[in-house]
Amino acid sequence: MKHFYTLLLLSLFSFSSLAADGDTTFVSAHQQTDLTWYGSYKDWAVFPTQTDHWHQIILKYTMGCATGGCSDWDYTTVVDLLIPSGEMDSTINRIDTLSLNPLQVDTIWNVFEIKESVELCKVITPYGGNLPQTWTRDFFFDVSNYAPLLKDSIEINVRYQGYSSGFSATLDFIMIEGSPVRDVYKVENLYRGGFTYRDSAQFESSFMPARALNLHPSATQFDLKMAPSGHGFVNDLNCAEFCERDYYVYVDGQKVAEQNMWRDDCGLNDLWPQAGTWLYDRANWCPGDRVNEYHHDLSAYLPNADSINVDVEAYSYTVPSGQSPASYNMLAQLFHLGDFNQNLDVAIADIIKPTNNDEHARFNPVCDHAVIKVQNRGAQIINSLEIAYGLKGNTNWRSYSWTGSLEPLEATEIVLPMDSLSDWTSLNSKLEFMAQIERVNGQLGDEIDFNNRMTAPIVLPPLYPNPMRFELRTNNAASDTWWKLYDAWSNVVDSGDNFANNTTYRDTFDLDAGCYYLVIGDREKNGLSFFANNDGSGRILMRNVGGDFFYENYNPNFGTELGLYFTVGYSIGISEEQSFSSQWEVYPNPSTGLLNLNWAGADVEDAEVILSDVQGRALWQGKVDLHSSAPEQIHLPKGLKGLYFIELRKGAQATKKQILLDTK
Repeated sequence: MKHFYTLLLLSLFSFSSLAADGDTTFVSAHQQTDLTWYGSYKDWAVFPTQTDHWHQIILKYTMGCATGGCSDWDYTTVVDLLIPSGEMDSTINRIDTLSLNPLQVDTIWNVFEIKESVELCKVITPYGGNLPQTWTRDFFFDVSNYAPLLKDSIEINVRYQGYSSGFSATLDFIMIEGSPVRDVYKVENLYRGGFTYRDSAQFESSFMPARALNLHPSATQFDLKMAPSGHGFVNDLNCAEFCERDYYVYVDGQKVAEQNMWRDDCGLNDLWPQAGTWLYDRANWCPGDRVNEYHHDLSAYLPNADSINVDVEAYSYTVPSGQSPASYNMLAQLFHLGDFNQNLDVAIADIIKPTNNDEHARFNPVCDHAVIKVQNRGAQIINSLEIAYGLKGNTNWRSYSWTGSLEPLEATEIVLPMDSLSDWTSLNSKLEFMAQIERVNGQLGDEIDFNNRMTAPIVLPPLYPNPMRFELRTNNAASDTWWKLYDAWSNVVDSGDNFANNTTYRDTFDLDAGCYYLVIGDREKNGLSFFANNDGSGRILMRNVGGDFFYENYNPNFGTELGLYFTVGYSIGISEEQSFSSQWEVYPNPSTGLLNLNWAGADVEDAEVILSDVQGRALWQGKVDLHSSAPEQIHLPKGLKGLYFIELRKGAQATKKQILLDTK
């Protein structure tokens, strides 16, 4: 399991008994808890007693396979806090008959405290039939607004809405010391649960009627969090899972917000391909991904209001005989908040490129630019930023000036150019990208310094030979397919379109040294091969034109787009002075699992060998003693097929080579 906290500056801060702003506390629960059957899985987490000094709290939800492997199906998982209400209830445990004449009975009761479920997040499992037992994926959620509840010992429930085994859940809370963005006075459940939808009137009256307001007297701002998802499609409209609908928020009968409940990007899922219909767009969720959360600022409407109501867009249908109607899994929570504690505070909230974060795997690794997400966490509008960035260990960082208008709590993505070889050279053997905000609205820094920096471990794109041959074989729907080749400055170097069905096209790329991005797209968002249509299967290959052997066979079940970064003419990353790539070779390549490592340098003991996939996830590792006299043999695990990387590491020195495997 990976432990890269790419949303935080964990490499810069550590927790100690003398806590200071930016220090980090870790709280864990559910360490690889097996989720094997529909129901609740409970564990305890022990939080610090303080609740008012956390600048940010991040929940890292690591999903994995259950002990017996991953399930084939897409099921909903929900993480809840179980908060004691102070009220007691009871159920009958046993009734004993003391006598029959006269009848006397003794009743034994189970007495328990009622606990309120407060939902933190929802994640849908993938179609996991093709995933290895070692598979994991990390999801990060900002749960800072739940700070008043995250104290002392709290029971945490993971609800698994699946009828087959299974998946696993690991929860890690990452708590960052510092002044909160806003004080949280109250967390209130408005609506939660899975509700049957027969018609609009029934749905509203039975499950989501208007709620009376009881606002906290100290609150001045109010945030409504919504996390809806539609499930089931046993009707002519394919509702609720496959029909696009909106919800509306009303305060005292006045519509104040509306939101579309739809994901139109499932074909760009970062976890691909999956075994089922993973690429179909759905009602606010995709298999193997989070349920989207929406936030509505109701501060201007609630202080003088009496009621709040959330309506789902009306539609009607006839439920087929003998079948259950569709449903919506609804969550609506109201946070009662204070004013901003900082006037001027902007934070780097995420590094999107380059990173090895699972949630950005689809478009990484890269070699032409970086993308960061910044958020305004203060009361003042942000109009300008000066950002320094580059690889750690690179002495020539770049600077970027951003201008715009960033309202309080608003976030935006900023593209940072990295279009030269020098941008991607590091003297640090541990490859990491770092960005730092240096000026805010023209002044040096802002009121909170530690959130102005962020670091992300990265994986580098491969080095391809030149020239090379690109081969595309179309399927039965060739009019859907297109491709473009871009250079590091987003110029189109070559392209293809308007193809004939079931035809092979070959193009030779003879390129200047540099970074390139090849993207193959499908207009129907179902790739060149998908089991649930009649389009047939295509093929995408890249191979050498003379010279050393080179062969790439890309998976045609890519959904909307397949994007590939590569370099020609030079490798990027660790400088040649730090590299010892010329001193070793690995063969045979392709391989069925038995590899020879041949070493030409001086003897090296306890070198580390790591096998990773194209997304940078380590699948196997071992130790070898390298001698120039004879090759070292290693046996790789079975079940690996396709392109992988073998990395050789010793101290500060590291190098990586591509290898094609089919370990049957």
